[in-house]
Formats: sequence, C-alpha cells, structure tokens
Amino acid sequence: MVKSSLAGTESRFRRISGVRRVLAASAVAAALTSLTGCFLLEGPSPRTPERTAPPEPETAPQFVPDGSAEENLPYFTEVLRQYSAGDGPVEGRPIVDAVAEAGFDKAAMSVSFDESKTGYAADSIFVSVRIGADCLLGQVAAEGRGFAAEAEPAIGPDHDVCLIGETRPIDW
Repeated sequence: MVKSSLAGTESRFRRISGVRRVLAASAVAAALTSLTGCFLLEGPSPRTPERTAPPEPETAPQFVPDGSAEENLPYFTEVLRQYSAGDGPVEGRPIVDAVAEAGFDKAAMSVSFDESKTGYAADSIFVSVRIGADCLLGQVAAEGRGFAAEAEPAIGPDHDVCLIGETRPIDW
C-alpha cells in the first residue's frame, strides 16, 4: 500500500512539474513577444530639421573684451565658422584652443567629451563660454563639419552652468 501511494505521488509530481514547465515556457514566449514589439516600432521616423549656417557677416566681427555674451556672439560665431571650415579635428581640445586664441577666457569655458562612455567618437563637440549670467554656446559637428552658435542665459541653482551634464576638464 505504501508503494502504490508513492507511485501516485510521483505521478502527480510529474504532472505538476510538467504544468509548471508549460507555464514557464508560456511566460517566456509572452515576454519575448512583448519585447519584439518594442524593437519593431512602427510609425513616423523622426526627422532632423534643416539647418543652415549663420550668414557670413559683411564686416568682420570684433571681440568685445568686457562685452556681454550677446555682444560677442557674432565674433564667437565667426570663430566656430572658421574652425569648422578648416581641417582641424572635431575634438574638444583644439576647439577650446581656437576659442581661447580668439580671446575668450579658457577658465570660463566648458567642453563636451571626445568619446561616448562606450568608446565611440562624439558626433559633435559642444563648447561654451560663460560671460556673467549668460553663455555663448557652440557646436561643431563631425559629419559635414557644420556648426551652430547662440547666446543663452546660464542655468543651474547659481546660474553658472552653460552645458548640462558632465563635461571634460579643461586642464591643459
């Protein structure tokens, strides 16, 4: 009698175990199906807006040593235009050096990293110069060597941040 009772228990255990395997397999299949949906999104693709380079000034802009960010924007724009038209690498150090050589204070600058955290070359480099409570913001793109420049108020609790996120130390 004990033997037949054990045999019945074994049979039930196998059935329960089989049911659990089927349920586990179903759960895995459902999870994979929902993940596949995440990777196969349908809908409109985002479009990058057409950007045009700022127009070239009729007269060469001048650096205004004690001027505001707005007053120095034309000159900053021209510095980035000349850099992007050249053949220097699209990397932080040479861009910062070009902006500093043009007269801007290197100690007031921020620059993005040359590589992503995964080791890929940056698509573009962002550089900024804080002038008082405002910032000159510049971007030089690696592909096509396009550039952009603008003046915006500084951000952050103390209104002293120009580039959001971690930036590269300017220690050269």
